[in-house]
Amino acid sequence: MQFELAQPLYKQAYDRIKHLILTGELKPGSKVIVSKLAKEYQVSRTPLREALRQLQKEGLLIQNHLGTRVVSINLTDYEELYFCRLLLEKQVMSMVVDEITAESLEKAEEILAQARNALKNENHLDILTLNTQFHEVFYHTCSNRRLVQMLEHVRSLLLIYRANALKYTAYNREVTEEHAKILEAVEERDVHKAIEAIETHVNNDMNRGRIIFTKKEDLAESN
Repeated sequence: MQFELAQPLYKQAYDRIKHLILTGELKPGSKVIVSKLAKEYQVSRTPLREALRQLQKEGLLIQNHLGTRVVSINLTDYEELYFCRLLLEKQVMSMVVDEITAESLEKAEEILAQARNALKNENHLDILTLNTQFHEVFYHTCSNRRLVQMLEHVRSLLLIYRANALKYTAYNREVTEEHAKILEAVEERDVHKAIEAIETHVNNDMNRGRIIFTKKEDLAESN
């Protein structure tokens, strides 16, 4: 496979490797070898290393004495991260209800409409991207940037598991409707209702993602 010249090589490498991670072609815990990727994509190691650094910043890759690997967390880590996400999301939402602009609300409505169209086409990766963009509308509105940075870091560590859970159309439908309830509450400037909606959404999200760990256990028992 060769990359196009129209776009920076590191960006193409980043997009391709991220796609492999989110689709499960590169599984959690698997090693990422720069020399192998350089040969496969027919590019030098420099843009690949830049792409890997960006993916490390996003929490999708980790690097230690064993090399670079796709991040892998256990069920306890997963639940602890979701507990942190819930606390942070509720705090962000409590601020956003008062701070959000009409322009940002309109943008959230547009993203939600796009997600519904993607749902009809069962385009799971597009839905994942749109779901992230939906939440980012609120994050970008929040005046506490450190709070948002912490939340975005936690979400990045959970991205692989959310991507796998959203391969199920029923889950995508649930998420889309939960987002609609969040948006409705924010549009009404109802803080209590908005916090309740985000709490329901995050708890449901955690339960949806547990299927990944359940499948791992079932596979281990069958071997």
